[in-house]
Amino acid sequence: MRRLPPWLWLLMALVFGATATFMALGWMKTQSQRQAKPPEKLMAPVVVAAKDIDAANALRVDQLSVAQWPQESCPKGGFVRLEEAAGRVTVLPVGVGEPILEPKLAPKGTPAGMVALVSPGKRAMTVKVDEASGVAGFIIPNNRVDVVVPINRGEFSKDPFSRVVLENLRVLGTGQKIIEKQPDGRPQVVPTVTLEVTPAEGERLALAAQEGHISLVLRSQKDETPVTTKGIKTSRLFKSSPSGASVQDDEGPSVQVIRRLKVENVDALESNANQAGKRM
Repeated sequence: MRRLPPWLWLLMALVFGATATFMALGWMKTQSQRQAKPPEKLMAPVVVAAKDIDAANALRVDQLSVAQWPQESCPKGGFVRLEEAAGRVTVLPVGVGEPILEPKLAPKGTPAGMVALVSPGKRAMTVKVDEASGVAGFIIPNNRVDVVVPINRGEFSKDPFSRVVLENLRVLGTGQKIIEKQPDGRPQVVPTVTLEVTPAEGERLALAAQEGHISLVLRSQKDETPVTTKGIKTSRLFKSSPSGASVQDDEGPSVQVIRRLKVENVDALESNANQAGKRM
């Protein structure tokens, strides 16, 4: 048998060594990629809005779709099948791609419309406003407003009076109402705002709408602090400081009189008049 030359043995060793090296590097690269790749997350079906949906609307199947959601972060109160959510009425607007959740829906059996937006124990009451008193169209559903009413008749005919009569009312909706016709025969369209009130607040609001011209004051969504005011009369309006520090006191300045153990607040002008009368 003929022996192979040494150079051929060397060449074969180099080839086999290179092949083994490449195979080892490939195996190591595959193992590192497997270790670096995160484990696949388990997915779960969640019903989401396929388009923007307004409040007080009954959900339809064509408005919904099923999306795959990471199982570990699935929202609570969601639905997994379209049939479970179809027919339910929204109490809040839902954006496209947003999960349909139980807290955003009215109780089962609630019909579509304004009734779905009214909280338990509350009532929906619509009042007539104009563009200026309605904050120039900037009021939208779910805003919070105060109700200010000026009075210029009866005992206030000579000295008109204005005061905040209701605070922090939720706006359920805005719109227009067609009422009596104008002299030219065309219907008169009046802007309206529907507010959520308790029965007692509804009584005050109805009386305020009858007695004066309602103005709505838009307030911050985060501001729920009640503020007690005494109102302001026209006679006192221009006597207050520019900052309005004394606007809330419509009865004029007063002094504190201490008689033995009794403390009384007496109007300063009346006190001066009494003292002048005693001197005479």
